[in-house]
Amino acid sequence: MTEGATTFYDIVSLFAKDYHVPDILLPTSSCIFVLESPHVQEVQHGAPVAGSSGVTMSKHLFNTEYARTPLGLLMKQCADRVLDEPILNGIGLVNVCNIPLQKSAYGEREMVDNILEWFHDMEYVRTTNQKETYSRKRQMDIQDWLIDHLRTKLTPHLGREITLVPCGRFAQKFVRLAGLSDPNWRIIEEVPHPSYNSWDRARYQNQIRLVSEAVAASAKKSAISLLDRK
Repeated sequence: MTEGATTFYDIVSLFAKDYHVPDILLPTSSCIFVLESPHVQEVQHGAPVAGSSGVTMSKHLFNTEYARTPLGLLMKQCADRVLDEPILNGIGLVNVCNIPLQKSAYGEREMVDNILEWFHDMEYVRTTNQKETYSRKRQMDIQDWLIDHLRTKLTPHLGREITLVPCGRFAQKFVRLAGLSDPNWRIIEEVPHPSYNSWDRARYQNQIRLVSEAVAASAKKSAISLLDRK
């Protein structure tokens, strides 16, 4: 039985031990993908986009043997120094929320009614990306916490030359609401979330081309940075 919670911080704290999936940022990361939240595969592997969405990203970004491996698993190997590849060293992965926002990611574990009510509101905030204000206090608490959390993550990159790639409407909304701007930043707009093979759709091919070019540029930048450190 899971204990009750009164704020979204309480929810995050309750599930952090078993369900927290860390972001992956390397010292050389200059093309940073901003994603929504982890799901079952991400929790299992402890890395963002470790499932089918990550495979879609790798397929479009790499013309190597890495094209069939989820991007999150490749980046975890980079972070663990199992891999050392310029094309990967320039990439960073950040989730707006580091625990799942979908109840289905938590399996069959028993939860008290108070927690189940929170999951209803978490799912609502996750799926109503056209809204910036909510009538329910709990939904506003979730959104406000996520905005502050993302702002805290992105603030250290102020002053750096980076490319932000918010993937999907949820990530795009929260990057906008975080309210940070910097002349050194480039944001690639209208990139869909890589779920359901959306990166294959003809309507998004210009955005995917821009993302591929940004990843290639970040690889060159990371190689130069690594040489400068030697």
